[in-house]
Amino acid sequence: MPAFFATTPSPGVAALLLRGGRWLKRHHVALLALGWLVAQAISWYVNRSPRTYGDSVHYLDYAHQIAEQGNFVKVHYTRYLGYPLFLSAFLKLGLGPVAMGLGQYAVGGLAAVALYRAVRRLAHGAWEPAFLATLLYIGWAEIQRFNAFLLTESLFTSLLLLSLWAVGRARTAAGWGLALLVLLATVSIRPNGFVALAAAAVAGGVWVRQRASRRVQWGVVIGGVLLLPLAWVALNQLLLTFRLIKTYQEGMIIFMYDGILMQPTGPLALPPPEATPVGRLAYFIWHNPRYFGQLAVWKLTFFMGFPKPYFSAFHALAQLLTLPPLYWLALRGLAARWVARPMRVFLAATFLLQAAIVALTVEDYDVRFSGPVLPYLFVLAALGLTPWIYRLRRGLQRVALPPSA
Repeated sequence: MPAFFATTPSPGVAALLLRGGRWLKRHHVALLALGWLVAQAISWYVNRSPRTYGDSVHYLDYAHQIAEQGNFVKVHYTRYLGYPLFLSAFLKLGLGPVAMGLGQYAVGGLAAVALYRAVRRLAHGAWEPAFLATLLYIGWAEIQRFNAFLLTESLFTSLLLLSLWAVGRARTAAGWGLALLVLLATVSIRPNGFVALAAAAVAGGVWVRQRASRRVQWGVVIGGVLLLPLAWVALNQLLLTFRLIKTYQEGMIIFMYDGILMQPTGPLALPPPEATPVGRLAYFIWHNPRYFGQLAVWKLTFFMGFPKPYFSAFHALAQLLTLPPLYWLALRGLAARWVARPMRVFLAATFLLQAAIVALTVEDYDVRFSGPVLPYLFVLAALGLTPWIYRLRRGLQRVALPPSA
């Protein structure tokens, strides 16, 4: 028997567990649908949806500007264009915040379906990892509460899951075109929305390395080099209104929280004001590597799920009991050779790129930065657990149905 049990169960218990597994296989989709509906009802009621908070007023103002004037220019918030555009569609139809909130819940439901189907495809049709990954997504209250707020996180999370589905099924020109559209829509929601597009490019490079001819491989490399100037311009535009150097000087680790600040042990070397945003960032890191590294480690510690100081004891305990095993299982999933390597790379690269962005900027006081990419962690963890599930089933079958003498 696998090491799931300290002692071998009796044949009766093994048979009962096998019957339970067969029942779950027949009804797991209905259970997920019911769980999703219950989770959304709780989220709507507890969070008083639809709820405005913080930047909501700016998104709504921008949505009115788009719907009423057809004007898409709004300085800093142009980087979030996709979300006000989504809200403006409801305004054009004469609908208000309640419809907007319901729209976010509806897209979230579509994303849950996309997640389930994407994992089943990754797992060669196996239902168990799809069930586990989707169940974690539905049951993670901090992610589901995004839907209740008129902020970018709900749509961003949903589009990341739709990106996973679209990239995973892309085989033809039409499939790749759809994947590109979904990825570009994800880019439009938040400045860090490019993580999925960049991860898809990395995964595509892995696929080309595995299957394409040497000529095609060199063509991809040359194309990537030619796109670097465009990436440089785009990154400078994204960072134009973010005051990163100021947050470094303040020692800020968690946005809007001054309970933990890092003070430099000596004077910091500051970049020249005329430098480009990327140039200022590179200058600061190059000339203050130790201080920047300490800041980055603190930010990543909280981003990866270490309980924040102001969390309740129950919240902190729940994170400490769930996240470390999930990370360990995700590493097993990342090493699972029976899953297509490009998709494993896509999942891991998206999560790591988001982590890198947090290391360069600040961690959020809530889970708005980690929550959208946590479902990718759930997918890898579910894939990592799958071989043990199969081993457990075989062990139970041996106990319940011993070979005849």
